[in-house]
Parts: sequence; structure tokens; C-alpha cells
Amino acid sequence: MSAIDPLIRIEKVTKDYVTEAVVVRALRTVDLTIMPGEFVAIVGTSGSGKSTLMNILGCLDRPTTGSYHLAGIEVGTRSSDGRAIVRNRLIGFIFQGFNLLSRTSALENVELPLQYRGVPVKERRARAKKALEAVGLGDRTDHTPNQLSGGQQQRVAIARALVTDPPLLLADEPTGNLDSRTSFEVLALLQRLNRDLGITIALVTHEPDIAQCASRVITVRDGLIESDVRHEPLDASALLEEVIREAKLRDRAVVAEAPHAVKASRLAIPKALPLFTLMHFILGGILGALYDAAIFGEVGVRIPLFLALLADIVLSSRRFAHLGHRVRSVGRAVDVALVTHASFALIFVLALFLPRLGPSLLVLFPAGPRVIGAALLVTVVSLALRVIALQTPIFGRARP
Repeated sequence: MSAIDPLIRIEKVTKDYVTEAVVVRALRTVDLTIMPGEFVAIVGTSGSGKSTLMNILGCLDRPTTGSYHLAGIEVGTRSSDGRAIVRNRLIGFIFQGFNLLSRTSALENVELPLQYRGVPVKERRARAKKALEAVGLGDRTDHTPNQLSGGQQQRVAIARALVTDPPLLLADEPTGNLDSRTSFEVLALLQRLNRDLGITIALVTHEPDIAQCASRVITVRDGLIESDVRHEPLDASALLEEVIREAKLRDRAVVAEAPHAVKASRLAIPKALPLFTLMHFILGGILGALYDAAIFGEVGVRIPLFLALLADIVLSSRRFAHLGHRVRSVGRAVDVALVTHASFALIFVLALFLPRLGPSLLVLFPAGPRVIGAALLVTVVSLALRVIALQTPIFGRARP
């Protein structure tokens, strides 16, 4: 094959799927030529035939009629084994779902195509490391897929496709499972491989902005090539920088609003708090009294008091964890406990200093001073938990 010969040449290709009821014509007399070094995007809606075209280009299927030449080799009429040999020698695949082996390292995943070729261990290990370094993962060779982000897993898949030095990369929705930032990272890598190494890339996508990063966009509709447009591609690296810049601006806005949101969450104490608090204390006190009576034969003060405070903390946490506030539910529960016990202690302190009510309370409830001390202690603990839970001071501005 000379330098000017096409890498891919499809002539009058059709593909029919025959069922018992109907014959579905997925491709209708398609002609397509792709030259070496091109970056082509194949776009189309679901059912347009773009995936069928990709399967034929990747030697995963063969046309019903017509011819397909890849690197000067007629592959349309080859057997399944014959097409498998061509795939292994001439095509690198990049899939939407990564298709990595979960229990093997990144290096071992990249080595796999070379292992199928029978390449010696030392050589395939060196080539796999080189491929991972080419995609920026030279320091992640020993990581398994679950230790890598989605973008890093896709880079491993790209390295696996590159390790055999194929003249053609076929990418089937390579950004379908990725967010915008990671998608443009992958596209920037593909553009660099196309530009620096001269690898021919055919990318299937349904996203117009992704297709605009290719230098040629082929639109498939109803099994036909509806349009074939060459244009100046968008620079994925520039788009990536724009996405990063916008993300930083959003993060700054969130940080600026965070103190107000935290302050509002601290002040938004439910109106039914006194009733809930009374119910919690009564329930805990009754359980403590029953425990004392059953175990010791008399009712003391410490265990009912302890269970009353514990019941309020636990039940407040469960009751207010479902209010849907913007702060973490742990912080909300500690807020409630903080106000509960501070209010409880304050009420007893004021009551004890009233001329008539104070002595009466001491007669009826001689453990009052110890209750005040316990409530104040729990208040201090709740305050400390609140700071730890939200990593913000109770008073003043929150930490960004």
C-alpha cells in the first residue's frame, strides 16, 4: 500500500439482519474512504446504522454485500478467524465501558493483546509500560481498575489499544460514561495521538460537541451516509481549560455562600423542639427508673438521668436526620442536642434562683444541681461534636 492509498475503503456495502418476520436493512449501499492520519467522527441517532458501520469497520461483522478493504486487505469476505487476525494486527479498540479486567493491574490489562500475539514477557512488559507512559499513567502501572478514576480507566483502555502499534483506532462512545472535564481530557489525548503519531482514529458518538473535535464528521441516517463534512476541529485542550476555569468559578461561589448556609442551618431549629425534648427525657427517665427498680429494687437518680440524656441525643439524631437540610445530618443532630441541653440547663438554673420555686424543686428533685452539671457537660460535648462534624466554628465565619 503506497502513502496515498486509503487506509479504509468501503464500496457499495449493505448489511441486512434477517428475522422470522422481517428483514432489517441496517446499511444501504454505503461508500466510504478514510485516508491514513485522519480523525473521523461518525455520528447519528439511535438506529441510524452507525454502530453497524463501526462493527464492519472493526471486523466484528461482515457486510451482506459490497467490499471492505483495510490497509489493502479485503476483509469483508474473510471468516471469523481471519477477521480476528486482522483485528489483532491492524485495529485498536476503545470501548465506552472500558472493558478492563477488574482483578488485574493496569499494566497487565495493557499487556493482554500482546499476550494473545505470543510476545515474550519481557518485551510485552516494556511495551505496555511505554503505552501507559504515552497516556500519562506511567505512575499507575500497579493500580487495579477500582483504584482508578473513570478517566484513568479510559486512558488504560487507550493504552491497551495502542500497545500493538495499530494504524487504526476505533473508539465506540469513548466519552459516554465520563463527565465533561474527563471527556475533554480523553479527547485531548486522542487529538495528540492523532497529531503526533499519525494514528487514524474513527470515533462513534451521538454528542455533537464531541464530534466537533474531529477533523471530519460523517453523519449516518437510516443506513445511509447523509453528510460528510471536513472542517477545522475544535481544540479539546482549550475546551478542557475552559471547563476547568468554569469549575473553579463555581467552587469559589459555593465557598463564598457556604458560611451563610451553615449559619442558616444552625439557626433553623424546629419549632416542635421543646415537645420532642420533653418526650425524649420522659421516655429515657422511665426506662432508667424501670431498670433501677428491676435490678436494684429502688429508683435512683444517675441511671434515669443518664438514659434521659442518651435518649434525647439518639432520638434527636434520628428525628432530625431526615429534614433534608444542606448540611450533614450529623451536624443537624448535634445542633439539636446542643440547643436542647443548653436550654435544659438554663431552665433549671433560673428555676433554682426563684425565691419560691427553687426550694420546692430541690425538695421534689434533690438531684437538680447534678442534673444542671450533667446538662452543661453534655452541652460542652455537643459543642465539640458540632465543630468536628461540620469542621466549622460555632461563632464567626466557616472555614472554606
